[in-house]
Amino acid sequence: MVVEQDSESWRRLADGAPKLSPGELADLLASSYSPDARLADLGRGRLLAVLDTSNVRTGLHHQLSHDSLPGSISMARDGSMRMFMEYETLLETQRKLPKFARQFGVTVAELTRILNEWLPYIRVVRLPSPLRELDRRALEVRSLDPDDYPAAALAALLSPCILLTGNHNDFGPLGVQNEKQGVEAVEAGIAVKVGEARFQASVMVPAAPVMAAREITKWASEKIGPWAWAGLAVLLIAGGFLYSRQPEEQRAKIRAGAVQAGKVVLGQIIQAAAEVEAARAQLRARVIAGPAARSPQSAILRELALSEHSLSAQQLTDRLDEAVRPPVAGLRGYLRANDTALVYQVRRGGFALGTFYKLQMPDEQG
Repeated sequence: MVVEQDSESWRRLADGAPKLSPGELADLLASSYSPDARLADLGRGRLLAVLDTSNVRTGLHHQLSHDSLPGSISMARDGSMRMFMEYETLLETQRKLPKFARQFGVTVAELTRILNEWLPYIRVVRLPSPLRELDRRALEVRSLDPDDYPAAALAALLSPCILLTGNHNDFGPLGVQNEKQGVEAVEAGIAVKVGEARFQASVMVPAAPVMAAREITKWASEKIGPWAWAGLAVLLIAGGFLYSRQPEEQRAKIRAGAVQAGKVVLGQIIQAAAEVEAARAQLRARVIAGPAARSPQSAILRELALSEHSLSAQQLTDRLDEAVRPPVAGLRGYLRANDTALVYQVRRGGFALGTFYKLQMPDEQG
């Protein structure tokens, strides 16, 4: 059952994002335009994120302290980001709940309740061993800490994506450089969302009077017929006639006012566009880059992760590049063999990546 939750303030979260100096911003924007093929797929579809146990602890502490959802769960609930968790990572988290409860001074039942509020927005994926071994970066993480291997393998397969972890030491082979990188990527994603809304609002301002006149005339035409459009034409002609009858000094003032208003609106549009691009640059700098050469298995999982709907084997192969496209019959058999673990059959023959879990409350466990 999905638990209804209060809305999170997007603006407050976006304002909390790291601020850059003009020099740092220039460097970041310059680097964002580098032709890095590993990030080329980042802007397609929703943001993807992989959750690690250390970040679950951080999120639990945030919700206990602020009585509000962590930003990453808010984005997953909102639909602007799709969050995944490896099954072994979920089991590790459950094992550590008693330790977290002692640290926070709460009961295990309380932490389980909070986590169960999140789980409807987190797809849990159970990777077979052969899939975990496909990306050498994940194998390097395994050599540092086997417990982090499942999350690293899933992030590597779905990359480019956000890896939500506070452990930058063990996840270094994936490009995690500091413990705040995942959170900052989420904040950058929120800033992109807010910036795009501001940009759309800025673009709409100049068109608003025209759109309003059009809609009013359309409404009037439905009431009184095509004469409404004739009336609009008369008003436009009359406006031009009145302007032409004004003294030159008055017309100059009208032109100057229009130019100044245009400059203000254009400035707002440029500023909004710069804010969006700066946020996108920060996001690119903080995600886990895609593999240098994507395997067919990785391409299949990423396509399933990005899809808004369940996909049949035929639909899936149609979306894949020819270089990584498997035979339909073989893919169909593979998906069916991994149903309810790696994938979930939402409809007959239609599969989505991962499935949803709910943890048993402590007093329900045998």
